[in-house]
Amino acid sequence: MGENLPNWIRPILDWMGNTWINEFMLGPPWTWPWFETLHFTGMCLLFGPIIIMDLRLLGFDRLALSSAATHKLIPLTIAGFAINLVTGVFFLFGNPYRYAMNISFVIKAVLIVLAGINAIYFWKKAMPILEHTGPHEAAPTSIRIVGLSSLLLWTGVLCFGRLIPYLGTG
Repeated sequence: MGENLPNWIRPILDWMGNTWINEFMLGPPWTWPWFETLHFTGMCLLFGPIIIMDLRLLGFDRLALSSAATHKLIPLTIAGFAINLVTGVFFLFGNPYRYAMNISFVIKAVLIVLAGINAIYFWKKAMPILEHTGPHEAAPTSIRIVGLSSLLLWTGVLCFGRLIPYLGTG
């Protein structure tokens, strides 16, 4: 397994496959389904608020919903991301060769990194601009681009995550 992988990654994947996390994920028959359920719950907590916040940044429902109101959803988003990060790491350790060889997983991981960079940009550059924008005003174009990027990146994460069982599994 893993013939097409670079030589440098094989020892890492072998190590991951020999950890207690691997045994935990593959041992009891209930572990993987429970983690799938947690991962789905985390995805809902992450993606639901992101849709609301990003659509608001794009100008949808700006007269009824202020930017400040949507930012109250950020703790849910962070909780969802944390749940997905932990469960995702456990999945990776549970079957490291499968994920390392899976193009959907690789694309999903890249999109998560890009979404993280977009979020950092939002906090560092866009958030100060929003603080000077009225509660029901349209966001400037630069901030709309950040919102659209976030929406597209997280949609890609969702789609490619769902495709993991079907694409690139050998």
